[in-house]
Amino acid sequence: MNGKKIACVVLLMIIGIAAYSGQIVHQKAEAKRAEATSATDETTAERGKLDTAKIQTEKIRIESDELLRFLRAWEPYADRIQTQSEVEESVLASLRSANLLILSQRFESRQIQVAAGSPGAAITKLVRASLVLEDDYAKTMNWIGELERRLPMARMMNCRITGGDNGRQVRAEIAIEVPLVDLKYNAIAKK
Repeated sequence: MNGKKIACVVLLMIIGIAAYSGQIVHQKAEAKRAEATSATDETTAERGKLDTAKIQTEKIRIESDELLRFLRAWEPYADRIQTQSEVEESVLASLRSANLLILSQRFESRQIQVAAGSPGAAITKLVRASLVLEDDYAKTMNWIGELERRLPMARMMNCRITGGDNGRQVRAEIAIEVPLVDLKYNAIAKK
């Protein structure tokens, strides 16, 4: 072979190597472009998820703010009565101050079994007071109002008022339930 033919073969080999290298570089560039497009799509999807999470978080914050304001408003009342003896003392003190005739009284408590995380999980116990009173109609009705002021969290379960021994007296059979709220459960509300 002469020099021209060898130069041609070498030149063709260089051109082949350059074409092969160009093809490899082009494939790598295509792979990087596809990777970049995939990453952009993933980023867009994740931004959408982030925006959705932000909206949900804001919604939950607004809903919980209302609930926390409600809890803060009732917190002093829940803090005042934390045990069965405090419920008994409060009811009996209001009866003494109203000077009502008590025919019978019974206080009992029961544990509340509620799943953790549910709205009622902060209420651990209910104290039920069953009272039978007989006295003047006005005094009895005023006492019921006073009881509501002293124990605003109390729920009247039964209130049966019938005529008493004379025309001005009434016999009242009253049953109330007072929830005992665990304020430590609601520690997040103090923030």
